Amino acid sequence: MSASEMTSVAWRWIVLACLTLGCWAAQPAQAYAADAVHCPATQLTKANVLKSTLTLSQRHQDFVEVRQELIIEVPEWQWRLAGDLTLSADSPRYRNAMYCLLHAESETREGFEKWHPEWKSSSSRSTKDKGLVTVHYGSWNLIGDEPGEYEVGPWTVSVESGKWVAGLYSQGALRESSWQEVEVDPGALGISEAPRATRTSKDSSRVWYAYSPKGIEVQLMPLRATSLEPIRQAWIKYLGITSWWVCASVVIFVSAGKFLNRIKNAGNSEETASKTLAIMVLGWAGVSAVLGLAFVLVLRPSPDVTQWRALIGVVSGPILVLCVWLSVVQSSNGSHPRLKKICVVMVVTVFLVAGVGLLVIFGHRLFGLPKNLIPKAPLSGVGIAGLILLDLSILWLWLIAMVAWGWRFAREVKVSEPSSGTEPGQDESSIEREPEHPLRHIVAIGAALAVVAGMVVACRVLSAELRWKRANWMAEATVLFRTDRGSDLGYQLADFASRGPEWAYAYTWVLSGIALVALLHRSSRTEPEKPLGPKGADLLLVSAIFAIVVALRGTLFAGSVAAVYGLWVPMNMAALYAMVKAGRRWSVLSRVDRKTGKQCVVAELSDPAKYGKLLDDAHRCRDLLHRLRLVDHGRAKERTRQSLEKQLRLLHHWRPNHWRPIGSDKDCLPDPVSVVDVALSWGPCRNWWGNGVNAARWAAIFGILPSMVAAWYKQAFGAKHWTFTLNSPTGVPDTVGFFLMQEISFAGAGLVLGALWRLLPGERGPVRAFNLFIAWLVPIGVVAALNVSIGHKDLGLAVLDVILMLMVLTLASMWMDTDTFSRERPYATRRLGLVTSIYQAHGLSGVIAFLIAQVATAVTIWHQIVTPPK
Repeated sequence: MSASEMTSVAWRWIVLACLTLGCWAAQPAQAYAADAVHCPATQLTKANVLKSTLTLSQRHQDFVEVRQELIIEVPEWQWRLAGDLTLSADSPRYRNAMYCLLHAESETREGFEKWHPEWKSSSSRSTKDKGLVTVHYGSWNLIGDEPGEYEVGPWTVSVESGKWVAGLYSQGALRESSWQEVEVDPGALGISEAPRATRTSKDSSRVWYAYSPKGIEVQLMPLRATSLEPIRQAWIKYLGITSWWVCASVVIFVSAGKFLNRIKNAGNSEETASKTLAIMVLGWAGVSAVLGLAFVLVLRPSPDVTQWRALIGVVSGPILVLCVWLSVVQSSNGSHPRLKKICVVMVVTVFLVAGVGLLVIFGHRLFGLPKNLIPKAPLSGVGIAGLILLDLSILWLWLIAMVAWGWRFAREVKVSEPSSGTEPGQDESSIEREPEHPLRHIVAIGAALAVVAGMVVACRVLSAELRWKRANWMAEATVLFRTDRGSDLGYQLADFASRGPEWAYAYTWVLSGIALVALLHRSSRTEPEKPLGPKGADLLLVSAIFAIVVALRGTLFAGSVAAVYGLWVPMNMAALYAMVKAGRRWSVLSRVDRKTGKQCVVAELSDPAKYGKLLDDAHRCRDLLHRLRLVDHGRAKERTRQSLEKQLRLLHHWRPNHWRPIGSDKDCLPDPVSVVDVALSWGPCRNWWGNGVNAARWAAIFGILPSMVAAWYKQAFGAKHWTFTLNSPTGVPDTVGFFLMQEISFAGAGLVLGALWRLLPGERGPVRAFNLFIAWLVPIGVVAALNVSIGHKDLGLAVLDVILMLMVLTLASMWMDTDTFSRERPYATRRLGLVTSIYQAHGLSGVIAFLIAQVATAVTIWHQIVTPPK
């Protein structure tokens, strides 16, 4: 089967799946709501509400959990639906009775989109005894930053920015009933205003006895209250986020500009490729800043779902792909015709997919959709399928654009080491062949991205389905809000078409990281001289990677001070610069260079033969030290001590060929430094870029478990939080994205550690990791000092992130040390045995104690975070 046939078949299946899903989604919701609502006109004057309790608690930094418990005694002889309350909770008669009990004769309401239905608790039950039916009804909800009305049983919590009001309004058959006890426990939130209570507890809870709640309202104090107006606060938040993107774009622009200035007069064979890459990175910096400003300044003022918002989402994807295609055409200069043909096929496919989205937008009548795409009447299967196609097209276009930009960066720089074995400075023009990119690979990538887009849209449909089941469990959606399942699903799909590009843009920071890494790799290959570590433009790139990729984990923490949001990038860069400046003077190799008076370490150890001799001397030094300790413990003859010490002194006379001793000074090494320290400080690779790649690999491996734990806490800590994630439109994709973000951040931290390996102070790897930990901890301390009202959970999470990073870097640095002596692996049964040999007994015990202290600190902070405030 040819590539074009494969593409045609793939899209036919996608269209067929959309139509099938649309027809399924448009089916009536008979299984989820009562067949009809039939409520008797009799009021329950003899019913007795024994207790109604509302409890608020914050177990997670992003949500406040609201729980309610309601206990009602209903006389069976007075109300004919009382017997239905003892049936199964899934039966239509039970749900009809509960609706009549709590919501009958309620006024028709609007704003279904901002209404957050409750989750029914599994503890709900009903019993019957002596003609009385006792109903125990419990439910819960999670309140986040999104404003609206949150339903919990007979209670409604209205949330606005800085103002929360919990209201209990007697409705339904209980309108004339007596309420014996009503209690509100605000937890850590506190109560600012409420009717006079019968009893007030020490924990700030209020209790009312024998109360007839025609309308009781309790004003709560949210933990993150602010004195700003809601609109102004929202604008400050979004402008702060945009300032981060703009500042990151400025840093990328400056870094690429310095790199471009350095290679202008290089005159080597890699100048053209380097210039092309730098121009691409400059272009991405501009595109990223423009998109950020456009989303805030253009789309933010009109957050409602509109046709032109969806149009921007459809058009922006092809424009991004077109920019990549134009760069390929410009840089190829007539060469690689096969590559150009593949790019043409990709661009044509992109515009065809965009045409599908434009057809839904401008041909909305063909799908039974209104002009603004928001359904006001029940939608048919064709309308649902049209909105699904629109969502798929927008999301696929953005995904393919991101992949195209990432591929462009990787292709120009060849991020991985060349398989041809070329050395830096070698002419790559003689090596570069006609690119082997079969069209079937492009089709496979496009189909894979279509599957990803389909899964994201399927999660959106699933969340709408779950929300509808909650919203219409007691027929509230159909009776009170006069809506239907198809209209609600249509609104959710139209909303994603309007906000999908903003969601996808939030992940484009990965492209910024790829661009910076690509520049750093290219720069390391085009350096006119071999430095000890990154300096000048290279150090700027390393600092930018640290600030944009690694410190991204603390961006939300920085956002607690709106003014610091945009300054978070330069703050982290300045902290790393200061650390490198101070560490360069006290690093082992710099001290050796100062002792010699010349920069001879790089020239000496860049020679494989001389580097091998250093490793042999280091191995012999470790063996002599081990034998000397045996003498100290009485396990060897005492007369051998002088011989061992003499051999160690001879090893301390390590003299590079590029250094000639002055006078009688025969030692090149400072007194505390040994040849083992020199070998470990040099690292396992020939250049600092190789050390960075090696450390990034180990950091990514050791970061898998912390990334899973962080993603679990962020998206699935507790059964209720996981239920909330499943019910969120992008909950599952965001969980995967958060895990990948953590992994990329760990890998970026490893890259920075390895690149600066020879410049950071310390004889062993864990000490170098600790210095990087200090560089990241300083900006967090600055933000905490500027915001004295910051919560202990926010500060604890920020510090916990740094501790987890330190643990990962400590383990990665230990494995880096073992890679330095990888030639000895055949003689060590396990890597841990090599670690023991390198660190010796006293050094290994110190490292283990260091790791135990990190684990203890992380566990202590974790306990403080997960423990609810009293």
